[in-house]
Order: sequence, then C-alpha cells, then structure tokens
Amino acid sequence: MNDLLLRLEMFMSNPVTVLLLTLGAYLVGERLFIRSGRKGWFHPVIVGSVLVFLVIRLSSMSIETYAEHSSILKTLLAPFTVALAIPLSQQLHHVRQHAGPIIFTLLLGAVLVVLLGLGFAWVSGAENDVLLSVSTKGVTTAVALALSEKMGGIVPVAVAVVCISGIYGGLVGPWVCRKTGVTDIRATGFALGIHAHAGGTAMAFGINPTMGVYSSLAMCLNAILTAMVLPYVVAYLF
Repeated sequence: MNDLLLRLEMFMSNPVTVLLLTLGAYLVGERLFIRSGRKGWFHPVIVGSVLVFLVIRLSSMSIETYAEHSSILKTLLAPFTVALAIPLSQQLHHVRQHAGPIIFTLLLGAVLVVLLGLGFAWVSGAENDVLLSVSTKGVTTAVALALSEKMGGIVPVAVAVVCISGIYGGLVGPWVCRKTGVTDIRATGFALGIHAHAGGTAMAFGINPTMGVYSSLAMCLNAILTAMVLPYVVAYLF
C-alpha cells in the first residue's frame, strides 16, 4: 500500500503529468463550451482552471509543483508573442485600404481600454502594484506577462485580469455591438480585438471569418502599440 501511494505521488509530481493535466483540462473545457452552445459559464479557460484546481486540491500534487512544472508553458508565450507579426503581415493590405479609420480606432480604443481598467481599479482603492498590473488588461496574455514584469506589477494579477477581460469581452462584445447598432462585422471584430484580445478573436472567428481577421489585426496592432507606449506612460504617472 505504501509503495502504491509512493508511486502515485511520484506520478502526480511528474512534469509530464502536469503538462498533460493542463492541456487535458483545457480540451475538456473546450468540448463542454462547444456542446453547451458557447455558454459563458463553460468557457474552456474557466472549466480548465476549475478542473486543475480540483486535481491539486484533491490529490497529492502541490501548487508549488504545478507552478514549477507548468512554467514551460509560460516560456512558450515568448515565441507566441513574436508570432503576432504573422497575422499582422498577412493583413497589411487591410491596413493600407482603411488606414485612417484603423489608426483612429486603434489609438482611441487603446487609450480607453487602459483608462477604464485603471479607473475602476483606482476607484476600488487598488495600490500602485495592482494598478500597474491592471494597466495591461488590453493586450493578450503573452504581452501582458512581459509588460507586467518590466513595470513591476503583480504577474498573477495581470494574467487573471487579462483572462477575465478576454472571456467576458468575447462573450458580451458581439451582443453590445448589436444593441448599440454596430452592424459592420469588421468594426465588431476590430473592437473585439482591442478590448478582448485573444478571447475576443477566438469568439470572432467562431462568428464570422472576416470578423476574426479584423479582430486578429486589432489584437496585433494594439499589442505592439501598448508594448511601445505603456511603459513610458506608466513611468510618468507612477
């Protein structure tokens, strides 16, 4: 019996087990999300996070072990950040055709998404390190991680805020656009890309390919603009 428990403990602390648990939980969440008709409560990030939490809670796996062995996924985010240049380069003809509206919307949206996040956090009485973390809510996780570390924010808070804004924005954004009279799928996609980054882009592609194209374009442009400008703005303000 002791030998079995020892083997089980070794299995749960194995790096491969941790990676398979993370990827498997996300895949289960994705299946439930699709089968539920894309209901918000069954978003794969939410379901996957709950499943991982339950495994850690009910097994011999510790949170320290999980964090250590899942760090490779964080490392892989760096190449994914660089890969944002690929969809951007593929959509350059759209930028040239609609340069004026795209640039204006990008600048306005990038400013608003940061100010709204900071405003709500400030009104709630957040400290400076939390404000720094919230300021990255408008970019995808890979960029938010790098920016938060560079600016001295709390990385887990930054990741949580980015995930929540991506999920919520992706689910509610199309509905808000319809209710406010925005019928152009390009405008809806661009708004989703700026305010809901990867979560919004995933939802946009599920609705319409053209909407997904403009969402990915906005996500890439906003990630580049925010990464270039936000550290200087934060340094001035804080």
